Amino acid sequence: MESNKQEKYNLMHDNPVAKHASGGSWMSKHSKSAFQMGHSPAEMGHDSPAKNTETPAERRARKKREMEESNKKMAEFKRKKAEEKANAKPEPKPKKLRGLEKLARSVKNQFGDTDPRN
Repeated sequence: MESNKQEKYNLMHDNPVAKHASGGSWMSKHSKSAFQMGHSPAEMGHDSPAKNTETPAERRARKKREMEESNKKMAEFKRKKAEEKANAKPEPKPKKLRGLEKLARSVKNQFGDTDPRN
C-alpha cells in the first residue's frame, strides 16, 4: 500500500497530463464567472434571449420607423441650417488702405503687399 503522495507521484510520471488537456489557462482556472459569484445574467442587467419575442416582421417595421424618425430629424436639422445661412448677415468687406495708411500698415506688420487690405 502506497501513501497518497507516492501514488499521485507515480500516476503523474506514468501517465503525464498534456498541457492542452490540463483544463485551460491560468486565467480560466482562477477567474470566477457571474454564476459562481452568485449572480444571474438578469441581475447583471443582461436580458435573456428567451425574452426577445420580436418577430422578423416586427423587427423590420421597428427598424423602418427608426429610420424614418432619423430622416425627419436630419431634414429638420438641414432646414434650420439653411434658414440660418439665409438669415446670416454678410461680413463687411475690409476697408481698402490708401497712401500713408498703406505705408504705415506695411511698416507696422511687415507683411507688405500680402496684407489683404493693401
